[in-house]
Amino acid sequence: MESLYFLLPLFFIVALVIPLNIKIKLCFNAQNEMVYVSIFLWKLKLVLFKIFPKDKSIIVTTKKHKKEIEFSLSIKQIYFVEQLTNNLKSKTQIKKICIYGKVGLVDAYKTAMACSTLITFIEIIFCYIKNKKPTCSMENNISPCFNKDIMLFSLYASFSITLFDLLYSIVISLFSLRSKKYERDARKSKIS
Repeated sequence: MESLYFLLPLFFIVALVIPLNIKIKLCFNAQNEMVYVSIFLWKLKLVLFKIFPKDKSIIVTTKKHKKEIEFSLSIKQIYFVEQLTNNLKSKTQIKKICIYGKVGLVDAYKTAMACSTLITFIEIIFCYIKNKKPTCSMENNISPCFNKDIMLFSLYASFSITLFDLLYSIVISLFSLRSKKYERDARKSKIS
């Protein structure tokens, strides 16, 4: 008779291989300089927080704790984030990107020019993403608002990554902090 203890390692192996479906909703209000971010894992909301600049730092507040966290990044942390994003680029499967926006300036001519410039800029970014990730579906809906002074954008991104790839990228990024290349880059940035 087989032991049921073999199910435990099987569960961990399957959990490492099944892709995590992550959805990010980002709302940016350019007039108030605030960003609202909500992150979902499958259909469960993991976190909702608000980001805004204050003096020379960034303030992050969550809805549950009502606590403000002020942080600024060091060179080591910036290098880690850069290495992590480079490692995750090829491992993520982007499924959908939607950008919605309302642009309104006082003058109708300026509003039309701003809308057309933003739509062109977003389509250029979409072409770049489509060349790298051809299975991604994209939607761009920037609309003018001629009677209000408004600058509001919303981004919806859906992607999947396996837990193994995520953990592997984090470990590789942590090991890259101990490399000679990081020390050389840190010395160069201190000199300049």
